[in-house]
Amino acid sequence: MDRLRSKIGSKRCLVIGLGMSGRGAAKLLLQKGYEVIAVDKNPQHIEGVEVLPETANIGKVDLTVLSPGIPRSHPQAQGREVIGEAELAMRFLKNRAIGITGTNGKTTLTLLLTYLLNFSGAKARALGNIGASIAEYACYPDPTELLVIELSSYQLETMVTKGFDYGIITNVSPDHLDRYENFEQYKKTKYRLGELLKEGEIIDENSYLQLTKNKRYWELKCDPVLRAAWVISQKLGMDWKQFLEGIKSFKRPKHRMEKVQKLEGVTFINDSKGTNSHAVLYGLSQLKGPILLIAGGKGKGETFENWKKPFERKVTKIFAIGELALELKEKLKSVTVCSDLEEAVRKAYHASKKGDTILLSPGAASFDQFQNYEERGKKFKDYVKQLKEK
Repeated sequence: MDRLRSKIGSKRCLVIGLGMSGRGAAKLLLQKGYEVIAVDKNPQHIEGVEVLPETANIGKVDLTVLSPGIPRSHPQAQGREVIGEAELAMRFLKNRAIGITGTNGKTTLTLLLTYLLNFSGAKARALGNIGASIAEYACYPDPTELLVIELSSYQLETMVTKGFDYGIITNVSPDHLDRYENFEQYKKTKYRLGELLKEGEIIDENSYLQLTKNKRYWELKCDPVLRAAWVISQKLGMDWKQFLEGIKSFKRPKHRMEKVQKLEGVTFINDSKGTNSHAVLYGLSQLKGPILLIAGGKGKGETFENWKKPFERKVTKIFAIGELALELKEKLKSVTVCSDLEEAVRKAYHASKKGDTILLSPGAASFDQFQNYEERGKKFKDYVKQLKEK
């Protein structure tokens, strides 16, 4: 009897939400011999799964697997044992694993660490919130691979299996306050990663500070992602020379401070993955002013008070889009409200002059106008490339 079956004592499972994570969970459950039913706003065909509308009468099930973006308050999750796709997968995986979470930088760190491990000759695979289903991987795992798993707070909410050899928290700042009662609850959820380690301690900002007396800390230019990567790379046996060679050839992920093009002396930067206020401030810290900022989208409960002082020094104009546009105009200076991203790109360009940077760094979710931050970033790049010289 496998670990999951021994826990639930039955074979009927419900999956709520059929995005990447939900589909992966359904595949894994089917492979393990369970009857799988699923609900989704937009029912779709999945071979072997009975897919029903969200309001369908499900009847008795012994386990519910919740997709990360769906809150525990979902009607079909009430009165049932609920776990997430990540927890489901970790009950089956026996690989060595590194769990990575945090408010900002976790995707870049996950990709960088995976790249460095492979660069040094190890076998590593990036999974999780980065866009690769952990459960789908668990259908056909390679036990010789070291898994580098990006975990959102949503995934951590339901995790209990001690499946990680190392845990890294890049940083924690206010985010997703539309889902959590307050910042402390959000922070506590992030630090649940420490409860999921097989043994050992969590690597967090306190660990990075231990490097401050080391000359290598300053060689990394205080970049928090590089500091975190160096701390864990040492523990995995990588030497300084290998580490430096690896980071020189690593390419950062798309939609995170990605240079799009330069037109008439104006530089366009795509930071669509900057989905909270602190991510925007980090992006600004990487650039020299003056900056014309395109921001806005679906709010997460932030006040944006932390933008006021830093913006005075660098941001000359703001072009606001989405549900937050009017709120940004009310709270900040020099804000132009735009009907959509295309208008914002066009107006920002016409307001710019040689030496300016036009930065898309929304500080908000994309779901009011786009499917995800990737689509938002791609559209931004398309609109920029359609611009012609003034």
